[in-house]
Amino acid sequence: MKSDKHNNIGVIIPAAGMGRRMKSYGPKPLIQIGNSTIIKNQISLLQTYIGSTALVLVCGFKATTLMNETPQYILKIENERYEETNVARSIGLGLRVIATASKVIVIYGDLVFNSATIKSLDLEQSSIVVAGPDMGENEVGCIIDHEHQQLSNLMYDLPYKWGQIAIFMGKELELLKHLCWDEKNYTKFGFEIINQILYKGGSFKCIQNPNIKIVDIDNSKDIEKAKEILL
Repeated sequence: MKSDKHNNIGVIIPAAGMGRRMKSYGPKPLIQIGNSTIIKNQISLLQTYIGSTALVLVCGFKATTLMNETPQYILKIENERYEETNVARSIGLGLRVIATASKVIVIYGDLVFNSATIKSLDLEQSSIVVAGPDMGENEVGCIIDHEHQQLSNLMYDLPYKWGQIAIFMGKELELLKHLCWDEKNYTKFGFEIINQILYKGGSFKCIQNPNIKIVDIDNSKDIEKAKEILL
């Protein structure tokens, strides 16, 4: 069901990284998964279940190729310093483009997910998606306050994995802007920014649903796993 009642939503897809293990494939959002590419699958599900939004694709590695081979109706911006910065700067650039959005969804550009993932999003409060077993063991995990279904921290070597999808609004969105627009944070990972938001008094609901399936494309084996998700 589309969430047209939730207006002024912006979506940022940070996709500037090279992905050294997948470099030969070109920009990861353009990797073919079944009958579609990663980015087209993301956009299709967002349009189907979220509705009309401002969508920003932040490019870096082979930016011209990525911009030319993605739909013209989405907004595109280049993180020209992608080799010396990290996802925090890409998110910050996206936030500049949709600075007036009252709710921002951040979805990493190398994710393949099913419709249940997008249908599970809570657009009423800041939240993160907790992924299932399809996410690799080496991905960032979540410390969860299960009594309140709230995120306590993000770190490695934990059983519950962050699905690299997060929703920011209110206090958490303002903190996201403050942190990602600060040059000293340009080299930080997204989970480090979320941890800083938590430290500064922000909070995130943990979205858990057994039907959520997400694969972060890091190697050729992940491509095969992703095809199964989209069957």
